[in-house]
Amino acid sequence: MEQSKKKFLKNMVGFSLTTWIAFAVGLIASPIATRLFTTAEMGRLNLFFTYASLFSATCYLGLDQAFVRFYNEPPARSTRDGLFTFCVVTSLAVGLLVTFTGLFFWGPISAQVMETPDFSVFACLAVYSLCLIVFRYLSLSYRMAQDARLYTVQGVVQILIIKLGYLSIAFRSAQARPAIWLVTAMLLVFVGVFAVLQRRRFTRGFARQINAPFVREVSAYAAPLIPLAVMAWLNASVSLVVLRNLMSVSAVGVYSSGLVLAGTVNVIQTGFNTYWAPYVYENYQRDDKRRFFTVHRLMAALLTGFGLTLTLLQAPVYLLLGPGFRGSAVYFPFLFFTPICYCLSETTGMGIGIAKKSYWNTLIFLISAAVNIGLCFVLIPLFKDAGAAMAAAGAALTALAIRTAAGEKYYKAIDHYRYLYYAVGLMLAASVAGYALRDLPVFKYGALALIYALALYLFRAEIRILFSTARQILREGVGALKRRAASTQNKGDAT
Repeated sequence: MEQSKKKFLKNMVGFSLTTWIAFAVGLIASPIATRLFTTAEMGRLNLFFTYASLFSATCYLGLDQAFVRFYNEPPARSTRDGLFTFCVVTSLAVGLLVTFTGLFFWGPISAQVMETPDFSVFACLAVYSLCLIVFRYLSLSYRMAQDARLYTVQGVVQILIIKLGYLSIAFRSAQARPAIWLVTAMLLVFVGVFAVLQRRRFTRGFARQINAPFVREVSAYAAPLIPLAVMAWLNASVSLVVLRNLMSVSAVGVYSSGLVLAGTVNVIQTGFNTYWAPYVYENYQRDDKRRFFTVHRLMAALLTGFGLTLTLLQAPVYLLLGPGFRGSAVYFPFLFFTPICYCLSETTGMGIGIAKKSYWNTLIFLISAAVNIGLCFVLIPLFKDAGAAMAAAGAALTALAIRTAAGEKYYKAIDHYRYLYYAVGLMLAASVAGYALRDLPVFKYGALALIYALALYLFRAEIRILFSTARQILREGVGALKRRAASTQNKGDAT
């Protein structure tokens, strides 16, 4: 195995650890939460997290992506730490301004979460969102430094705080309000501790590094991305908001439970996306483009296999949830399209970032969000919460198509789109079959089994590569552990 391939896979696995642990924690937390909370209370809790992500998204101003892009090439006379400090301080300043403005509308804002005005929930929403801003940059700092160990530790602690926070409250009072209070307080302490641990990354004199060329270069890249974060939030969360307004918070709770299970595909997506951007920017000028295509093929195989496996096993998987939350099983496969399409578009649309044509990302998310909203209002009245899942899938496919076309225009890395068609076609067939045959379980699982067998055949070459690579990495890992153990024993004998 080539050394560069081993390094890539090692870093990808390393940056996936947080998501793997989140997956494990979720498997433990979801069965408990969906049996303690009602669908309505769970819906309110998920709406709180949803609006907190919107609040933070509006405050990045594209600077989080600018930090990623310019980390290896700091603009003008700035340093990495100066760039980092500038991005954090600017985003927090905008966050405080948004909070002050929101004070005039705290009633309607908190009512979107709790159905009735609640100032304490608005205050928690502001604090929690500001913490998310800081956490975002602290995570990016570890990610760009390719420090998988500390990135994982920080991410795991954050996950445990959120899950343990609302679960610990639920055993005493299974209501959203006290859970929101506790989770906010715990996250504030957590972010404060990790900000202190990374205090050397903050530069007091960063303002002296900011000059006209710095502002021009950073703003030219970041400005088109300002609406991007909001558009991304709309794509990910508009279904919840429309469900909340067209149906009820209980429908949000059921739909969110399906999102949690479908989010298990993030064990592949998140680790890949986290490491992929630094890898591309570091290697696109000298790397063999065929390696990018190989990664595209392998990711298509991995994502499709993961999605189809969970779809085929959905009956036992849904036993993890409380009885009131199992209604999303009929449209479960549609929920995979958002993470799968986004991950695939990372391998086909890399040319947008390389060419610094960031306005394309904004345009893509704008179109995708419009498609999502439009389909929600058409499909939810027809198919209820299943319509929201179908709308999200349609928006994800739209974004994948446009991003692929634009990305390949600026940097041709994909030899052909066969594997893209395989992944999309197989998942679409499984989704339609699962919903259309929902009342005929024998035919449904027969159709899913045939689709699964077809996937094994179409991706047979990629499956061999993945298993061969996994065996070699495992063999080398075991060998390294044995050598370390032998070295430790020899030192002990010498003393």
